[in-house]
Amino acid sequence: MEYNLDKLENNQVSLEVTANPQEVKEAVTAACRKVAQNLSIPGFRRGKIPRHILEQRVGKDYLYREAMEALISRGYFEALQEHKLRPVTEPELDIVEKLEEGKPFVFKTKLEVLPEVKLGAYKGLKVEKKVQQVTEDRVEEELRYLQEQHAELVGVEKESLEKGDFAVIDFDGYVDGGPFPGGAAQGFTVEVGAGRFFPDIEEKLPGMKPGEEKEIKATFPEEYPRGELAGKEAVFQVKLQEIKIKELPELNDEFAASLGMGMGDTLDDLRQSLRKELEKQADQETAREFEQAVVEKVVDDSEIPLTETLVNRELDRLVQDFEHELSGRGIKLEQYLEHEKKSEEELKKDLRPTAEKRAKTELVLFSIADKEGITVTEEEINKQKEIIRPYLEKLNKRERQKREGLIEDGIRSTLLKEKTIRFLVSQVESVVGEKNEKAVEK
Repeated sequence: MEYNLDKLENNQVSLEVTANPQEVKEAVTAACRKVAQNLSIPGFRRGKIPRHILEQRVGKDYLYREAMEALISRGYFEALQEHKLRPVTEPELDIVEKLEEGKPFVFKTKLEVLPEVKLGAYKGLKVEKKVQQVTEDRVEEELRYLQEQHAELVGVEKESLEKGDFAVIDFDGYVDGGPFPGGAAQGFTVEVGAGRFFPDIEEKLPGMKPGEEKEIKATFPEEYPRGELAGKEAVFQVKLQEIKIKELPELNDEFAASLGMGMGDTLDDLRQSLRKELEKQADQETAREFEQAVVEKVVDDSEIPLTETLVNRELDRLVQDFEHELSGRGIKLEQYLEHEKKSEEELKKDLRPTAEKRAKTELVLFSIADKEGITVTEEEINKQKEIIRPYLEKLNKRERQKREGLIEDGIRSTLLKEKTIRFLVSQVESVVGEKNEKAVEK
């Protein structure tokens, strides 16, 4: 096939593809074989049906249409490879010369492709690597966290409840004079002052004595997830059953051995194991942040002509990712937008800077991959597909076929970016600096 490329404005290109008469003949022959394999006619073996019988049964136009679709598909993808084009939009198809045996078949496609990036330097750069040091204080912080995790609540004889105590309460709540779902509980434990319960109730608990009952008024926040209660005033009948305090285990060899975490039998062993784990986490974080710094440096030094199509595509992905994240928390996007008093367009406006950054980064990484000949093998793709196969098998056949292509493209793109990032990291010189110690969130 012959491929002619015309560059248009705004990263649009026009591809003209010509199949010569021999290629047309071969495509029609292949179409006949394909149809014959799927057709059952008495007196003929499957796949061995003469062409004139096929034309009588399905029509010559049908055979030509099958051949034409095969030529268009093959010619389009070969043209993309020939000119190293990455499409951004679906192609617009125009048949210039209709398919006819003995004549060339010509078609044109118009589409938007990824813009050309003017890369800056990406080899021999000096990039700061901020190394996070694991201090003794950080190890002790992790040790105290383990101690807190294995603390026990024990009842105490106290005259009255204080902030920091744990209150075991019974409560019955009423809105508009009647009970409401979830508004009552028996033996409910509240850490006084922790801010995890109704603030109006928590602040009135200190000073209560065991066995004492109190009526407390509380107002639901305007943004309360259950709309029928949002902003409403409730009355709670609260009874303090018991006062408890948190009793921490003693930090000693016995505590270390009781954890059963394979981190040693003594407190010193436990400290050493915690240090090793924290150092491993610190190394991983240092590597991630260094990779990010390298990529940002290379992107900042490149000239990237972003288009609205690319930005909008990234925005759609970000919204889909956010919608999936909300779904995991049992929230619909519509509910979130209503709660935040935002439209989807306003959400996209908030996400636009992130979308632009992601689009620029992807363009630069793909450009470097092309320039350096970085590729992804089918074996690497299949290995990743095996990991998600259980997910695909849960889908029905039609949905699976629909998603498999998209998933494969996503895997290829992700692996290509990861390989390119590793290549970039191998080409720069790291300048080691120290990073301020940062506590790991629990």
